[in-house]
Amino acid sequence: MKFFSRVCIALVALFCCGVASAKELQDVVYLKNGSIIRGTIIEQVPNESLKIKTADGSVFVYEISQVDKYAKEEPVLKSKGLNPRVKGYRGWVETGGAVGLGTFGDGVFTFSTSHGYQFSPYFFLGAGIGVDCHFGWETVFMPIFANARAYFIDGKISPFLDAKIGYSPLDGTGFYFSPSVGVSFGTSRKCAVNLSIGYNLQRTEVYYYGYYYSFYAYESMHGLSFKLGIEF
Repeated sequence: MKFFSRVCIALVALFCCGVASAKELQDVVYLKNGSIIRGTIIEQVPNESLKIKTADGSVFVYEISQVDKYAKEEPVLKSKGLNPRVKGYRGWVETGGAVGLGTFGDGVFTFSTSHGYQFSPYFFLGAGIGVDCHFGWETVFMPIFANARAYFIDGKISPFLDAKIGYSPLDGTGFYFSPSVGVSFGTSRKCAVNLSIGYNLQRTEVYYYGYYYSFYAYESMHGLSFKLGIEF
């Protein structure tokens, strides 16, 4: 329920950002004396004059000889700095926990870091390593994984899909898979924080024993994960 509320808040924030951007789409008049006037051009006489109304309601008239150029302002160019998901190196750290599901699931504390390349505002591919402490099994898994993440919006706030797939070679060993869905919130031109909810699968050997038998078998440990991350 909390995750659903956060998603709703993110969607509202996205709507507000869109409205704000729409309001910023205005005319800009560059004067030859170096001044810049923003507003709405309400009248223009070709080769003679421009009349522009600013946000505070003031109206200014300029002769064409005073004007260097005029154009529509491009808010997309201005907002690029608010989106930290730019092409190049990118990494993050995430921490959180998981609630066990099924017969072999148990409580988990998890910490991981991923590093790789942001190919576009929409796609990241890299690799990482994590530490998963399974309380019930009293076992530590250290998965090494490939990490792919797809963002849906080229903007300050974006929902995303994330997938980690790999293998844990130490202590607890076995196949690892963790898909998740979340929202990334840009906090500066280079950093962001994210919240996510996902599924955690860890395969491992389980020792079975009885009065007349004993053997090892691979079983799946399932969990529902909740994570907070810092992107940089």
